[in-house]
Amino acid sequence: MIHVTSTGLVVRDGRVLLGRRTSTTRFAGMWDAFGGHLVPCEEPAVALARELEEELAIRVSGPRFLGIYEDVDPTSKDLFRHYLFLVTQWEGEPRIANEEHSEIRWFPPAEAAGLDLAASLKDAIRRLLPTKP
Repeated sequence: MIHVTSTGLVVRDGRVLLGRRTSTTRFAGMWDAFGGHLVPCEEPAVALARELEEELAIRVSGPRFLGIYEDVDPTSKDLFRHYLFLVTQWEGEPRIANEEHSEIRWFPPAEAAGLDLAASLKDAIRRLLPTKP
């Protein structure tokens, strides 16, 4: 079974917002970008907007589609296919709005590279956000 999700890299002032997952069954305790599963017949951008409102209490506008990546969850060993978006415009101040994450923080790219974070997300952050010399 393949899990299909929309994932958003929420970026402000050269930093990316990441959350530490509370799940013990999927990506347990890892840092992650925000998003979630698509419901049947849902467009990825619509799913992303819904998920970010549920998880962070923000209303996104104009997310930019970056591509599709796949990874295997190290906890469950399930395969995930993610539609990845860049989010730079939203209304509201991001906050933990449900039980998905125990902590959220803004990270500069160099610090994000050292986190327990999916390699594909580290690569996307490295490509999108320039590091300071």
